[in-house]
Amino acid sequence: MTMTFELLVLRLVHILGGIFWVGSVLFTTVILVPALAASGANVGLVMSAVQNRRYLTFLPAVAVTTILSGLRLLWINSAGFSPGYFHSPQGLAFSLAGTAATIAFLSAMLIVRPSAARSAALGQTVGNAPDDQRSRLARELAALRRRHAMASAVTLTLLVMGAGGMAVARYLP
Repeated sequence: MTMTFELLVLRLVHILGGIFWVGSVLFTTVILVPALAASGANVGLVMSAVQNRRYLTFLPAVAVTTILSGLRLLWINSAGFSPGYFHSPQGLAFSLAGTAATIAFLSAMLIVRPSAARSAALGQTVGNAPDDQRSRLARELAALRRRHAMASAVTLTLLVMGAGGMAVARYLP
């Protein structure tokens, strides 16, 4: 009874957390960031409202909770990370999917988030910079935005691979 309750809670936390995590990154990458880039002056207001709602704190917390609940589920299902489990199609799929999601989290925290923060700070200074520095700052900002876009696409791809792998792993032979 206790193990069943733990499994139910872990699966609920893991699945709902994964849905929120992947959905948020998908929305942010495909809809929000391109819309903000096209909107010009309103970016600061929108990002301020997003920050006031603690989105940039809440999303990583959900991601960590999702990863940790997935690790516990993997521990239980593999009988303590038994090597034989990881040679099965299910074990291999779950472990590869979890690895993809974990790498996506690291990419978001180490590349996407810092490049977005630096872009926001630099974007505010470009308009007020002296003419002789403005073009250099604009080039730096463009490079940061390209890096952010590439890292966001990689992060999203890894998350979708992780979610897809977890969705089908249980049904592999």
